[in-house]
Amino acid sequence: MVERAFGTTALGTTSRTALGVLALVLSVPSCAPRVVKSGAAVGQLGQGLAMHSDTVPQGAEACAMQEAMAPATGGVEKPVTETCGKALNSDFLWRKASVALAAYSRKLEALASGENPETAGQLEAALTGVREENWVDVEPAEQPARDAVTKLVNQLSAGSDKPDFDKTVSDAAPHVKLICSGLTAYLGEQATKFGELRADIEKKRAAHSDRRCATFDNRTICVSHSFLDRIVYANSFGGLALKESNHLEARDDVASFCAAHAKLESAAGAGNTNKDETYAEIVSAVKAVPRAKPAPQAAAPATTDAKPADTKPSSPTDIK
Repeated sequence: MVERAFGTTALGTTSRTALGVLALVLSVPSCAPRVVKSGAAVGQLGQGLAMHSDTVPQGAEACAMQEAMAPATGGVEKPVTETCGKALNSDFLWRKASVALAAYSRKLEALASGENPETAGQLEAALTGVREENWVDVEPAEQPARDAVTKLVNQLSAGSDKPDFDKTVSDAAPHVKLICSGLTAYLGEQATKFGELRADIEKKRAAHSDRRCATFDNRTICVSHSFLDRIVYANSFGGLALKESNHLEARDDVASFCAAHAKLESAAGAGNTNKDETYAEIVSAVKAVPRAKPAPQAAAPATTDAKPADTKPSSPTDIK
């Protein structure tokens, strides 16, 4: 009897304790951070830009191929490092610009998800490799873009005592705009160059005008277009088509991020970043960005099912 009474009392005490804890949990406001849905979306969208930096831009390669395709002058040619050195630096600048946008996007997602504002973005800024102001030597026309990358990375490195998502977006907006306009234009230019090189190589393949000649026994012997030459043409055609496609894909992804960030910037200025309407506007802006499409294929020649006329005489009397 005593054991039964003790068990009943323990069970009742446990139940009352559990109910009390549940009531306390329900009565205390949630401390979970509020997720800024539109900011998280733009952050996820921009982080994919870092993947493109492994393959684009390749302006230096386009420059070197243009030099190789140019008619021979017969004199001493300049080293490729001299003729295409500027393109190498431009590639480095815009590749770092893609990395900086991706790092900034990671910070956006971190702040939108309620991570510590004092440390959000600092590691990503360090991984960009941008340290001093003159981290790459570029032409005067590209110096504003280099400065914008530097300022954006410096902003990532700076922590904040309190989370202010809207201020982060507004402070970064001028640098993002400048990077966006220059990066999309540069990627588009390189895509055009690779498309032109592909068309030029196809013309040379069809013309059969390039020959390799040598003199043997006072006779000139020329060789033109072996199967190995056709293999080289095929590899060049496919490689250039892939490079053109990679640049167009990267350009369109950058344009999508930039369009989405423009909507986020407008919402931040009005204090509407956490509204569902802002998220819907961002989705619409991304959908509105035109994407590159494969070139239409030439129409196949028309075929006819009509049978040719039977010219065979049906009998000996039909022969005249």
